[in-house]
Parts: sequence; structure tokens; C-alpha cells
Amino acid sequence: MKVVKIMIFSLCLIAYTSTMQAQKVGVRAGLNISNVSGDADTKPLTGFYAGVFKEITLMPELLFLQPELQYSMQGYKVEDTKVSIGYLNIPILAKVYIAKTFSLEAGPQIGFKVNDNLDVPEGGNKIETFDTALAGGLGLNFPFGLGINARYVMGLSEIVKDSKAKNQVIQLGASFKF
Repeated sequence: MKVVKIMIFSLCLIAYTSTMQAQKVGVRAGLNISNVSGDADTKPLTGFYAGVFKEITLMPELLFLQPELQYSMQGYKVEDTKVSIGYLNIPILAKVYIAKTFSLEAGPQIGFKVNDNLDVPEGGNKIETFDTALAGGLGLNFPFGLGINARYVMGLSEIVKDSKAKNQVIQLGASFKF
């Protein structure tokens, strides 16, 4: 609950300060390669992500805050079954530019389950509705706002209660800043 309060406070602070600072808005989309950690014998599942972001200047040409809102299809394969879970994720990343073309990013992410395809018998363990994670990645930024990026998202909370299974996602994609 404390994490949720911190994230809500951060989003309010961003909304309040964003009118006073230089900022860019953009879209990003790409490929997800997801799996879960833990004891289960699972295989990766391929999905997609798509969303919007705002790049807020903290230190011109060096340090930015990048809150995002994105839909992310994650999950895993077990035997012949694909378990797909749709999340509405809110990463809030610190972004550092090394030269104008290369950037590093890292920060927390919260996710809200939107849907899943897991059939759970009555009284069985369902997929949790809330997910916390840490995200980190790098980007190659071209002129005119185009960029390509890679990101790793490491889940911090169990996706099913008492399962030790946590989300792990590799995101490969492109972005465009307006």
C-alpha cells in the first residue's frame, strides 16, 4: 500500500511540475518476451506492449524523468498451455543521456492486471491484480524523435499468491517523441 501512495504522489507531483518545465510527449511499442521466475518449469511467451510517455527535463540535456502508461501482454508457457496476462503498467523512470544518441533508464513500475486467460477452479489461486517491478534499459535515439530501445523488467511481487513466480520481461521496441 505504501508503494501505491508513493506512486500516486509522484504522478501528482509530475502533473503539477510538468507545466513549468521543458517536456516531450511520445509513443512507444514493441515486442515482449516474458516468463516467470520460480520453481515451475515454464517457457517464454511472446507478446507486445504499447503506450505513451512524457519526458520531463530535470537537468537539460542530461537527466530526465519519464513517466509512462502502457498496456503490456505478458505471461508464460507451461506444457501445451499459454498463460497470457494483460497489464496496465505505470513505470516512472530516471533517464540519463550519454551524448545525444544514447540513453540509460531505470526505475520502479507498478502494474494492474486488466485480463488473463487462466481458468481457475472455484477456490483456486487466481493471478494477483497488482504487480510491482523494477525496470532498466537503454536506448538509441535518432534525429527527428525516433528511437529504438531495450528494457528488462524484473517482477518483485508474486503473480499467484504463495507461488514464488514473479514476472520477468524483456522489451524490444521503438519510440517516437513529438
